[in-house]
Parts: sequence; C-alpha cells; structure tokens
Amino acid sequence: MITQKRQIRRVAIIANSTKPNVQEICDRFVKYFNSYGISTCVVMLTSTVIDLNTEAPNCDLAVSLGGDGTVLTCVAILKEKAIPILAVNFGTFGYIAETPVDEMEKVFESYLNRASGIYTRMMLDVTVRRNDDVVFHSSSLNDVTVSTISNARMARMDMYVNGILASKLKADGLILATPTGSTAYSLAAGGPILDASLDAIIVNPICPFTMSVRPLVVNQDSVIRLVIPKQNTDLSITCDGHEAFSVFEGDEITITKGENRAVFVEKPDRKFIEVLRDKLGWAGGFNA
Repeated sequence: MITQKRQIRRVAIIANSTKPNVQEICDRFVKYFNSYGISTCVVMLTSTVIDLNTEAPNCDLAVSLGGDGTVLTCVAILKEKAIPILAVNFGTFGYIAETPVDEMEKVFESYLNRASGIYTRMMLDVTVRRNDDVVFHSSSLNDVTVSTISNARMARMDMYVNGILASKLKADGLILATPTGSTAYSLAAGGPILDASLDAIIVNPICPFTMSVRPLVVNQDSVIRLVIPKQNTDLSITCDGHEAFSVFEGDEITITKGENRAVFVEKPDRKFIEVLRDKLGWAGGFNA
C-alpha cells in the first residue's frame, strides 16, 4: 500500500537573526524546499519583544531556526493557526528545539511521507483584570511568572485554586508552569519535572517566606486566581520570559489551561527520557 504524501505547498522559515551564519542556513533550507516544489518565506527575528508583533505567515509548516527562545516566539506568533513547527536547534541548549541543523531534511522527509506525525503541547492562558476590565491577556508554552521588580522586597499574593484560598503568599514571586516548562525556570526554582506529554499546571513559589509552602501540581482544568493586595513593592507578570506587564494593588490574575495548543513535528528517534538524560546530565555529566 502506497501512502500519499502530505500536501505541503509553503514553508515559513522563522529564524533568529542574531545567530552566526544564519543566512547561510536559511538559503540552504530554501534551496532544499524549492527542490520539492515547495515555496518558502523567511522571517528574521530580532530576539526582542518586537518579535511578538510579527504577523503570522501563511504556510503549511513552520521551521523554527534558533534555540528554545526562538521556538517560544514561533509558538506565540502561530498560536491561533495550529501550524506545525519543525523546531531546529541552532542555539545552545535545545530542549524544545531538538532537531540538529544537519537532521532537518531527514525529519522533514519523515513527516512529508507520513512516517511520523505531530504532537501537541499544553499552553497556559493568563488574564489580568483591573476594575472589572481586562487590561492584559496572553498565552505561554513554558510559564507565567509573577514577581517583584525590585529584589529588595517580597511580593504578596492571595492565591486561590478553584475558588478556594490556598495561600496568602509572601515570596519573591510565583511561577505557573506547563509540563513543557517544567524543565525551564520552574526547575531552576526547585520545581518538579513532569513528562511533557501530560496536561497539568505547576504552581511553584519562588523563595517563599514560609518554608512549608512547596511546589504544587494541579489538574489541567484548575483555575488559579491571584489577587494582589496592598504592598510596598512593584510587581510584574512575564509570559515565557518575553512579555512583561506591570500589575498593581487590586488586580486579579487568572491562569488556566490555554484554549490553543502548540503543534510540533515529531522527531521519531527522540524520546522524553533521552532528552532528560542528555540535556540534564542524567548520564553522569553535563552533555548539553
């Protein structure tokens, strides 16, 4: 039985322009896709918050060329389009961007010939209400962080989980992370590692005043609400490390499972435990 190839007419190459020799790699990819009769467009990112205003390209597939930060930006740009992302690692760590540059063709051909498919990852939606008005809304693949702008003072937050007061938190901040983000900032702050295929939300206080306040994992359908009481420090909410918004006394922040999911092209020969072993040094050394 002959399997029909996927219909891919246009590919967007979304690249981090700050990487060395990136134009050379883009030209190589363009030539490769053109050899299949596939048209291309190249979007160069600046690695700044300006990238979030990039218009989503019209394409059937996006190739992210950079590190994990480039992938996060691609997800933000494409979040409402459900366009699969082939994440090529042209950075340093490459936890999400797991395909080396020299293996892009092999991974693409496997996807084109339906020998491999796609997988999706849970995202978080965050909304800030001020005097009953929505003043901020965004989505994150890794995490949402509410923290102090000044390191000299702690943040205060009344945290509710599904309408129940969980903590009158005093800490440097709070990380709300997805399983994908469990190996990012949350891990550095002492949070647990979750299998990235799960749907759950990590609630991870940053340096809490009370040592008994520990990281918590809640169900994907949980609603986490933060009420900001009066305090003597300034707070900021950050989404995936690239979007910041100041919050004030009386603001209410709501974090829920995202309406959209990030879509990625599968790399068939790469498994979650292998990624942990190689990237986090579980083999006995740091191999990133």
